[in-house]
Amino acid sequence: MKKVITPTLPTLLVLLTGCFKTETKDPGKAFTYWYGSEPPAHIEMIRGQYFQSPHFTLEYEVFLKFRTNNKWFNGFAEYRKLEIDTVKNDWTRWTELPRWFKPDQTFLIYAKDPKNEFETSRYFFNPDSGICYIFETAGM
Repeated sequence: MKKVITPTLPTLLVLLTGCFKTETKDPGKAFTYWYGSEPPAHIEMIRGQYFQSPHFTLEYEVFLKFRTNNKWFNGFAEYRKLEIDTVKNDWTRWTELPRWFKPDQTFLIYAKDPKNEFETSRYFFNPDSGICYIFETAGM
């Protein structure tokens, strides 16, 4: 007699939920997908987009532009263990930046590991204006 294996409901859910992409150009939703919660009241969202691949592993790319205060950004940089990027690797070579993603020379540039040429996520902050640009990618 042949044994038939039938998948359980949780197995089916895991398999099916890994088959749909997540994509938005709404700044608030992009922040929420990336951060895990809605933007705090002191963050003014300006632009954003988020893409998560349909793979079962976490692969995403997020671009954000928002205004915040120095306290939030400094706490974020400390929590993420970001360093000021003094190496200046070509972090843009494997991605296409949105037209609006244009931090200038007035921004401090942070990275998790600036010396790692494959670490392309970058975090830009202008302490005078409070404008923050974030490009973060995982697994892509």
